[in-house]
Amino acid sequence: MDDFTLRDRLTIPTYDDPRHMRSAELYFDPDKCKQCSICIQICPGGCIRTDTLQKKDFMRGKLEVKNSGVPYLDSIRPGVTLCIACFDCGTACPEGAISVKHNFNPRYFYKRISQTSDMEPPKRY
Repeated sequence: MDDFTLRDRLTIPTYDDPRHMRSAELYFDPDKCKQCSICIQICPGGCIRTDTLQKKDFMRGKLEVKNSGVPYLDSIRPGVTLCIACFDCGTACPEGAISVKHNFNPRYFYKRISQTSDMEPPKRY
């Protein structure tokens, strides 16, 4: 038997409501970051950007990506991002400049997919 209350079962969370979801937060180390923009290209949610570059620029064929600035997470509301801390960006970063500051934590019915705080890149076989 699971630990869900009736309220948990009937409540549908709203993604951009911090009471329902806690979006992930990443830390981009400005001392390690070489501004290569690989993290922006690889992000499946398109939520990493700089002041001059975002994922749709790559989709449109923009080729000038060097020295675009230190990346950050784009917010959809104050304190809410589309990041789920999949850590694709951190795995792809050649400098190891990205770390998970806060994990993605859905509440209510989606409690089962809560992440642990010790995210690690995938292991090689």
